[in-house]
Amino acid sequence: FDDDAGHERVPRNAPHIFNLGAHEFTVMMHDGRIRVDPSKPSGFDTPADEDFMGGIDSVVSAQACFPVTSFAEMAGQPGENNVANSVFSNNLPRAWAILAKRVALVPEYAQMFIEIYDDVQTNNDIRYHHIANAIGAYESAVGRADNAPFDRFMRGDTGAMSMNAVNGMILFYGKAGCAECHSGKFQTDHSFRAIAMPQIGPGKGQTQPGYIDGLDDLGLGGETEIEEDNFKFRVPSLRNVALTGPWGHDGAYATLEGVVRHHLDPVNALYNYDQSQAVLPDAGSLNTRDFLVMNTPDRVEGIAAANELAPVNLTETEIDHLIEFMHALTDTDSIDIRHAIPMRVP
Repeated sequence: FDDDAGHERVPRNAPHIFNLGAHEFTVMMHDGRIRVDPSKPSGFDTPADEDFMGGIDSVVSAQACFPVTSFAEMAGQPGENNVANSVFSNNLPRAWAILAKRVALVPEYAQMFIEIYDDVQTNNDIRYHHIANAIGAYESAVGRADNAPFDRFMRGDTGAMSMNAVNGMILFYGKAGCAECHSGKFQTDHSFRAIAMPQIGPGKGQTQPGYIDGLDDLGLGGETEIEEDNFKFRVPSLRNVALTGPWGHDGAYATLEGVVRHHLDPVNALYNYDQSQAVLPDAGSLNTRDFLVMNTPDRVEGIAAANELAPVNLTETEIDHLIEFMHALTDTDSIDIRHAIPMRVP
């Protein structure tokens, strides 16, 4: 990697797609920057603001519009291609139009869209919202996960979970206090909470009074620009949580046990964070930025001060049972989804 080439660490861990097609999910991304908003012409509040396209079916489809506009993910770097150049010029509609035209010029893709969408009569009718809706439908179908041992137990199969997992469930909904945030059928209340999660890598470039260099990941506060929202991140669904590591909005923990223990005493875990928990590929000169925030006491204190989660005392046996319950949230059909990968693409 070479800093001069514009390479960067992706600031956050990619959110999973499990069950995001359910109607309960109206907000996407760790910082909530994509959400259903009937007051907007498009029906969604997104980073594109008033430039966001119409015709989007769901918030999952709305989310699918943005990885292609990220320099660090799919767009490439300015100067490399017209998509990246359009994004750099803050012209997202042009970037989406370029991509839609690329797809439309592939005859097999064009025929698929003509067959699926009533408003697509020829390849000239294909727009990016058609592509995003197709991606959203695929993610919603593949990501459905509602047949875990926990689900079967709740439907009356008392043998679906081990006794240790049942004990863990009792802790989860009781003494451990997990369900204060991880409630509902998908183990999330869809809120945003600050839990003193260690920051790995660079921030999102957002600034506020006291945070002027863009290196701190302010989470929800970076979107709302409200100080009380700083370091709050979306409470994730725990469905298939054992499959979705590394854990934390930035992948700070390499093990499920590690992130569970963090929740039991967030501030202490933050101050005593073991940086070897972050499994990162070598990025040359960028490595020095990976723990810049964690190696700066004032920045760590800011994360700690925002914490909303009180310590919980559990025995080692109780922690083991709690983790076993979390494994019982795994839908076995989600363990191997290679069947959902097309044998070929046009």
